[in-house]
Amino acid sequence: MSGKEAGERNAILLMGRLLLAACFLPTAIGRMANISGFAVSLSLKGLPYTDALAAIVVLAETFGPLALILGLAPRTSACALILATAITTGTMHRFWDFVGAARLAEQAIFVANLGILAGLLFYLASGPGAWSWQAWWRAAGEKPKPSAKKKQSRPRSSRPRPAPARPNPAEEEWADAA
Repeated sequence: MSGKEAGERNAILLMGRLLLAACFLPTAIGRMANISGFAVSLSLKGLPYTDALAAIVVLAETFGPLALILGLAPRTSACALILATAITTGTMHRFWDFVGAARLAEQAIFVANLGILAGLLFYLASGPGAWSWQAWWRAAGEKPKPSAKKKQSRPRSSRPRPAPARPNPAEEEWADAA
């Protein structure tokens, strides 16, 4: 891959990370401001342990986008956001329980969240790219490689190698007899 292609690929990965983070941050800020209200809405949907579940989802939706922006811990952040998105999508946007305009609105949100899940799966598979904290950290941790010295070739001997010794046929007969 040429330098231009690598730069384009890294720019696209960075833009994808920023756009995915933008999908989460407004909702996360709203939920963080009223975490108890989010816990109540989860309890109305029949989920157990709603206080703990609300706290986990808010933490994932707050710190996950920050990790996306920085390219920090890509697998962990992608998995946390996938889990949080799946929980909220499956519980809060059950469009099949609605009719009319409310059904269409919930279905649109549900399908949009499926698109976000697809983007997170692509991020999980592709990684953050070279323009990320992870790439910088790996590059900083590598020890500089010593310069490669050219290997000195030894002059070959002009003498031919001796042919392998052939066994004496008489000795072979004695060996077979024993």
